[in-house]
Amino acid sequence: MRGGGLAVVAVIAVLGLAGCSSPASPKVLAREATAEDQLPESVSLGGVDMDITAGTARLLATHEDVKYFAAKSSTGGSACLIVVPVGVPEQWVAGCAAASTGEEIVTLTGVDGSMTKLINDRVDASQPKYQGWTKIHENVLVGSR
Repeated sequence: MRGGGLAVVAVIAVLGLAGCSSPASPKVLAREATAEDQLPESVSLGGVDMDITAGTARLLATHEDVKYFAAKSSTGGSACLIVVPVGVPEQWVAGCAAASTGEEIVTLTGVDGSMTKLINDRVDASQPKYQGWTKIHENVLVGSR
C-alpha cells in the first residue's frame, strides 16, 4: 500500500503545480503606454460597467479598419478587449473576463456581426477549435461575419 500512497501524492503534486501555471493576463498589458495606445474620444468607458482601469489600454492591432485594444480591469486578474471600427468609432464594443481561466479570455460580437477573441499568451491558434479564425496579434483572433 505504501507505493499506492506515493502515487496519489505524486498525482496531487503534479495537479497542484499545473494549477500554479495558469496563464496570467496578456503580457502586452505590462508594457509602457505609447501615444498610439490612446483610445479614440468616442470610446467613453466612464458609464460602462466593466471596471476598466483608466490608462491601461494598449493597442494590439489594426486590421481591416478596426482597432483592437486590450486593457486591465480593476477587478484583479481580469483583462478587457475593446474593438473600435475606425470609420464608425461610436460602434465600439468592449468586454472583460478573468484572464487566468484558460486560453480564451473574452469573445465579442460587433454591431456588424464580426467576432473577436482576446486570448492568453502562447495559445496555439492552429488548433482545430480555432478553424475559421484569423490570428492578427498574439492575443487577438478575428472571425468572419
